[in-house]
Amino acid sequence: MKLTLQVDGALYPVTLSEEGVTIGRGDQATIKIQANAVSRVHARVFLKDGQPFVMDMKSLNGTSLNGVTLTEPAPLHPGDKVLLGEALVMWLPEGGGTAPGAGLNMDLAPRAVASRISLEDRAFDTSGSILVPHASLEAMLAEASGQHPAGEAVTLFQRLASMAGTLLRAAGLAELLESVMGLVTAQIPCQRGFILLADPAGELVPELVWEEHPGLHTNPISRTIARTAMDNRVAILTTDARMDPRFSAGESIKIHGITSALCAPLIVEEKAFGVIYLETSLNKGGFKREDEHLLSAMANFAAVGIQREREAKFRQRLERYHSPQVVDQILKSSQSKEAPALQAQRCQISVLFADISGFTRMSEGMEPLVLAGILNRTFEAMTDQIFSRGGTLDKYIGDAIMAFFGAPSPDPDHARHAVDAAVAMQEALYALNSQRPEGYPELRMRIGINSGEAFAGDIGCEKRMDYTVMGSAVNLASRLESSVARPGQIVVGPSTAELVGLEHLRQLGAFSLKGIEQEVRPFEVLWDHDAPTAVHEPG
Repeated sequence: MKLTLQVDGALYPVTLSEEGVTIGRGDQATIKIQANAVSRVHARVFLKDGQPFVMDMKSLNGTSLNGVTLTEPAPLHPGDKVLLGEALVMWLPEGGGTAPGAGLNMDLAPRAVASRISLEDRAFDTSGSILVPHASLEAMLAEASGQHPAGEAVTLFQRLASMAGTLLRAAGLAELLESVMGLVTAQIPCQRGFILLADPAGELVPELVWEEHPGLHTNPISRTIARTAMDNRVAILTTDARMDPRFSAGESIKIHGITSALCAPLIVEEKAFGVIYLETSLNKGGFKREDEHLLSAMANFAAVGIQREREAKFRQRLERYHSPQVVDQILKSSQSKEAPALQAQRCQISVLFADISGFTRMSEGMEPLVLAGILNRTFEAMTDQIFSRGGTLDKYIGDAIMAFFGAPSPDPDHARHAVDAAVAMQEALYALNSQRPEGYPELRMRIGINSGEAFAGDIGCEKRMDYTVMGSAVNLASRLESSVARPGQIVVGPSTAELVGLEHLRQLGAFSLKGIEQEVRPFEVLWDHDAPTAVHEPG
């Protein structure tokens, strides 16, 4: 029997026999597709008593037929939707063309760019169409169980369970967004689909675009629909946008024949941060109430997955600079926006510069791997002392460290924590020296600290951003380390001394430092390696 299978967006004419064909991502599969959620040999399509059947081959992510998970072989009919994980398989009838809902192959649906997909404002009237308040996933499933026939409720549960598994396996935000759109468009026939996420300023930005026929429709989408859905936390279903009084001013709707729009908000813990937006035309039949219910439920899953990926990416950035405790605080405060805690701001901080004295000269005769090993071992010990006191690692500069205290989370004791960290760093280096292997040089460190107002925030360009601090307080800390402190010394500026008190400090002479207009009379912190975590007054 000859038939045409559409597998993940590609067409495969096959001659079906009782042995049949297998589909998967492994070399042993008859039809090979590249999809992470598909097993090596995922499913088999074969002939039984003259009727095509489909069966799951004990795949990891399962096979479903029209939303029902397969536990045994089932008859396959033209137009049936088979999902292998997230990859769509369909038997196309002769001359039937591409079936509705096709297009899971995201290579055929490139990601949006801002210059290509724009948003336009349209007139809005609260009358007309359907606005459904956002409900939690639990409420939706309870409603489905109570108001829908048992079979439909089970199908909804199965669809959402399959979606949850797919999203949990996604590797990164881009793959997750593609998976979300693939799952949505496989279940809800449409012409165009969009995922819009709010940027740090709250503006909705198209992050992914799916088109049934790429490039056919380039008209703007309605910012009014998307913004209303997100701000009011409602799902919006307009069955004929040309007749909907809310969108009567949208001439592009009439010109391009977009007659039905469906939009659901992305919400986590009552915070909306984006929408899933679908459009279709009259010849597609428009959207129905069951589409709205399904999209709202899928949007709940998608929101959790998207938020998880954004937070994971944000956490990775933060962990380069901050202790786990500070990372947790920042994530709690960030909520739905991508990185408000790292936005530029003025704050009171203490800055610490530490440099391993003479390391360049000592390293001239070392093997590179030995040199790297010494630095890594030393930096790890130093960074631990900074993080344990709530400090932020700014950067490693060759054999030097720059850190600060008091940002991004305010710390009223930033000066004390910086001084304590410096003492602990000197003690840790002393301990490392006492345990160093034979032939390793003895390391000594200069540390300079200063306190005051500084500018803290993400600095850089779109491709590379670093969280750092700038200002005269930072410059003085650098000069105290490089021009005043001697090996083994901790030197602090007058403002730091004022904040921590003069106990355990000894004032030094006046210094004229490069780039600093007035003379500075810094202080030395008196510490003793024989009394860990404590400093001592001069005798």
